[in-house]
Amino acid sequence: MRLTRVALGIVALGLLVTFSVVSQDRLGAGAIKIPGNDPGGRTLGGVTASAELVNGFQLQTDLAGGSVDIYKISQKPDSSYEVVVDATSGDIDPVLLQRFSSASTVVQSSLPVSGIARTQSLRWTNLTTSPVDDETVRVQSGGCTTNCGTDDVYRIRAYETTYSVPRFNNSATQVTVLLLQNPTDYLITGTVFFWDATGVSVGMSAFSLAPKNVFVLNTASIVPGASGALTIAHDGRYGDLSGKTVALEPATGFSFDTPALPRVH
Repeated sequence: MRLTRVALGIVALGLLVTFSVVSQDRLGAGAIKIPGNDPGGRTLGGVTASAELVNGFQLQTDLAGGSVDIYKISQKPDSSYEVVVDATSGDIDPVLLQRFSSASTVVQSSLPVSGIARTQSLRWTNLTTSPVDDETVRVQSGGCTTNCGTDDVYRIRAYETTYSVPRFNNSATQVTVLLLQNPTDYLITGTVFFWDATGVSVGMSAFSLAPKNVFVLNTASIVPGASGALTIAHDGRYGDLSGKTVALEPATGFSFDTPALPRVH
């Protein structure tokens, strides 16, 4: 993660004023930099994690002087995540993107996006009721395996892919139907979580959605008489699902649509 110095000039009152700005490799608004040799940092194969992946993280960097970068990642309960590596060049390809457990064993390896091996996507869900704070994500070159150069670059991005729907209502005479569409060319599976107004879990329902298919769920069959909000954890790419809830009021014929939205980054 190199520092670069950029010279800027401004003409003011007939005078040319120059100054320098020291900037770091690009970090998204959600990025958290962790100093090298972080005393509380995680290590994998003797390499210390250099940054923490959070929703909206984006970094363009290289593997100069080695062949591996390690990143921390914290996962909330009942949530889903994606890490993407792309914009690779030099001898870094084939790039290897993997998730490791606290015991330094491989939990998951990435898949290419739309058959393009140079763009790798790692997607998963944490369906436990506890945070997972002891896993790491590793980016490794499959080309320059010992001593990569400054031309061996890549971009890494991270997202929380969990969707939220701020309203469902199955109380009184209303009934809420959830509709999810998978417009992609791959299977997406996930779990719908139901929460009451105080954030207490009141139910859940798993789904498996084939490409171009629509999933329709009468939520009253899962949580009759309840109302509150929904979250949806899934193994699709960030923003790939499309959905909403429709609350129907038979007495008046009115319906109330509420969109399902991914986390903003």
